[in-house]
Amino acid sequence: MTKSLKAELWLVSIAFIWSATFVIIKNAFDDVPPFLYSAIRFTFATFCGLVLWNKSLRGITRDEIQKGTILGLLFSAGFLLQMWGLNYTTVSKSAFISGSMVVFTPICYWIMERRPVSLFQKLGVIIVIGGLWVFTQPDFSNLNMGDVATLICSALWGMYLTYLDMITRDSKTIGTLSVRLAMVQFIVSIIASLGLYFCFEGTLAQLPTLTLKALTSAPALYAILYTVLLGSIFCMYIQARVQRDTTPVKAALIFSLEPIIASTLAVIILHETFYSDQIWGGALVLGGILAAEVGDAIMRRCGENQILTQSTQR
Repeated sequence: MTKSLKAELWLVSIAFIWSATFVIIKNAFDDVPPFLYSAIRFTFATFCGLVLWNKSLRGITRDEIQKGTILGLLFSAGFLLQMWGLNYTTVSKSAFISGSMVVFTPICYWIMERRPVSLFQKLGVIIVIGGLWVFTQPDFSNLNMGDVATLICSALWGMYLTYLDMITRDSKTIGTLSVRLAMVQFIVSIIASLGLYFCFEGTLAQLPTLTLKALTSAPALYAILYTVLLGSIFCMYIQARVQRDTTPVKAALIFSLEPIIASTLAVIILHETFYSDQIWGGALVLGGILAAEVGDAIMRRCGENQILTQSTQR
């Protein structure tokens, strides 16, 4: 198994874990406002990280803090814009617009890294965005600020995937760097979440009461534990560690599986209905990912055979 395939399988596991959060936090927001929930999540993630990664955090450099801060700003801005946008748009439009990250990522990859996107990756992007359209059936007859916020979120995530690739690709201590980047992102996300909480959800005086309510509510507490241990500690560390072994474009294609996985879990766990359009749309998304993966593998194999033939002829 190649390093790139291993990395992509790890990214699929991350997509699965993040997709499950949609089902797990479904009832949590009845007891805790979204931005406060995010602040609690990343506060606990920070404390867990300090316990688990204490040795790796010693000697963190100013350069690593700066890079982690940029990642944290891109991640938290995208994450929080998506949550805010959901208040003003439909779930189907939010899912489709969030999936447009697969369009923004190749653009960011070319602009920021000056690296070409392969023909099969471009084909995969086109197929995936078509599949997401069929899957979500979004109605854009009335665009609103929630749609715009979600679109900005998608662009930020495209930048996030590309910037993460830029700063980790040549690292000789990727394990330590991944830990440090994850921790700085947690702290930036706490600050951003609290800022939005104070702007839109509550006051300093209400903070202890609302936090206690969240920690004593079973749905909210389960959601916090899941998103802290798996959604934050595991996923953000693994992504920073393995994404450099593939490309940002392929990572974006893999993460486009999230609405499909989330809907499948909702059918299994919440007994929601799965329609034929969703089946066809999900199949197209999978087809787009496979087109990029298999097409690139064939091109690599052809290139290797050509080099082997030339060396034999000599």
